[in-house]
Amino acid sequence: MPDSHAFYLGLFITMFILLMFFGVYLQYVFGAEGVNVLPTPPDFQYYYKTIGVKLNEIKPEVCFFEPEDEYVNERFWKEGWFGIGTGALNEWKYNLQQETGIIEGWTWDYKMFLVPEHAGKSTKDPLFKECNIFIVYEKLSETGVVGQAASHYENSFHGYTYITIWTQTTTGGSTTIYLGEDFNESKIIKNPGEVVDIPAVNIGKIAQHEFGHALGLEHQYRTLMGVSSNSIMVGNLDVVKENTDRFITDNDIQAVILMYGEDGFG
Repeated sequence: MPDSHAFYLGLFITMFILLMFFGVYLQYVFGAEGVNVLPTPPDFQYYYKTIGVKLNEIKPEVCFFEPEDEYVNERFWKEGWFGIGTGALNEWKYNLQQETGIIEGWTWDYKMFLVPEHAGKSTKDPLFKECNIFIVYEKLSETGVVGQAASHYENSFHGYTYITIWTQTTTGGSTTIYLGEDFNESKIIKNPGEVVDIPAVNIGKIAQHEFGHALGLEHQYRTLMGVSSNSIMVGNLDVVKENTDRFITDNDIQAVILMYGEDGFG
């Protein structure tokens, strides 16, 4: 008679393999249709690349984390960042729905976790298993960036994009070189500049740009056919000004539709 432990181990391995193949089947049947490489000009006035991965849930979930930093937390509630963020993301949704005439294929849910719920927990915590996109707010980046979208699809059971929005920036920085009689007397004085809060409207613009990455778009690149662009997916943003000339363009929407197909996320 075979050992019972070996029997159950073999059964477990068999079930695991069957579940894995079932997951691949579901992805094949219900996963997003479309392309992973977008056409180059002259098909598009502007050129896009893709990040190589895209949402594959029929109805994704976007999870906001209440900021842990007290100062950022105060601004979050006082300036209504949750409403600003969801409003900025909804512009993607409404434009996609209007262009395709399909509602259910282009929709997602929102959820917010308060500090006591998420503090000290990993994104792999079972509490966040339904989150396809995380959005968190931090104070000031050491590298000077104001937004980042990091895609984590190495775990086949929970792929997600982690969006970080830094809510402060520096202005007026400079470097001054004082030349002395010799090298030892010369000095380099660096002025880091003034730390300022990014206006709430631009925090929404940053969220809108990073969400485009979560959808699968990389930056939009200018070509000879498009010298200047209003696209939210251009790789730079003046976070001090209002940026009323930067928004989701028809080119952005058409690029997303090419990636997924007319039916949306599934």
